[in-house]
Amino acid sequence: MRKRRLPPLNALRGFEASARHLSFTKAAEELSLTQGAVSRQVQELEAYCGEPLFRRMTRRIELTPEGEQLFRVVEAMLDDLERAANRFGRRDAKKKLTITALPTIATVWLMPRLHLFTSRNPDIEVRIVSSIEPADLLATDIAIRVGRLPGRHYERTQPRIELSMVTRWDGIHADELFPDRLRPVCAPGLIRHSPVTAEDLALYPLIHTSTRRYAWPDWLRAHGIRHAADEVPSLQFGHFFMSLDAARQGRGIALVPDIILAHEEGMRGLVVPLAADIASAGEYYLLIHEARLDDPSVQAFRAWAIEEARAVRKSPGLAAGHEPARP
Repeated sequence: MRKRRLPPLNALRGFEASARHLSFTKAAEELSLTQGAVSRQVQELEAYCGEPLFRRMTRRIELTPEGEQLFRVVEAMLDDLERAANRFGRRDAKKKLTITALPTIATVWLMPRLHLFTSRNPDIEVRIVSSIEPADLLATDIAIRVGRLPGRHYERTQPRIELSMVTRWDGIHADELFPDRLRPVCAPGLIRHSPVTAEDLALYPLIHTSTRRYAWPDWLRAHGIRHAADEVPSLQFGHFFMSLDAARQGRGIALVPDIILAHEEGMRGLVVPLAADIASAGEYYLLIHEARLDDPSVQAFRAWAIEEARAVRKSPGLAAGHEPARP
């Protein structure tokens, strides 16, 4: 019987996590080890291979060509092992599904609908994590993010989205959920004349959302108005739901994605003063690593989310836009 000549298997985990994060510290946090323990695992593997796998610099590490080659093999091996192991387990145990979603989308779109998914799939336990950080889809099952899809063309006039969707794109499957179209909203009594132009809006306090710091300048520039966003009083809030609350209080005009307004509570106490939306340079996506695509619980959620998103896109508010305010 042939005896396998394998590298130290425990060291492979430390190496793979370090290569994925390009950080011994982050790998240690993920594996619940000390940084020194992870470093020793990598050194043990390097001794076995007879080659350095990382270039160690003052504040960072990089994979050597040999390290890159080994990382691709080890990553594929662990993905296959994880996928195979997920097929086993107690049949009567609930399957756990972790989904990381943008805070406002989680609040206004995902959470109000989640009971529809869980009632259809009572054996799946869903955990929602709100975050705007790039998703690590080897550490979580599904992500809902907004941003630019690699390889997709966007016009220079489209408002920028600075958010990064994932830590790395290798092996990522992306399903588009919604376009990202920006609409201005305000309290009904804020603007008292009609018709309203984009230039008129620039005369009022503008409510900015810090995660989209270029939204107003880019939106106004797309309407041929330059520098106006810097010349009027403005407010800034951390999330879109905060900006919407400020708009309801009559403090100014907020610029928000229309998917948020399509929610039944989205337009409460608000009007759209100008029915002229602008598509951003990016979309909302459901993101899954290909290593998890075959998982039945992931498949179930993916099919449900795409179905729900399609229904929202066909809704009158999102498809046709909201009526402008009538003074």
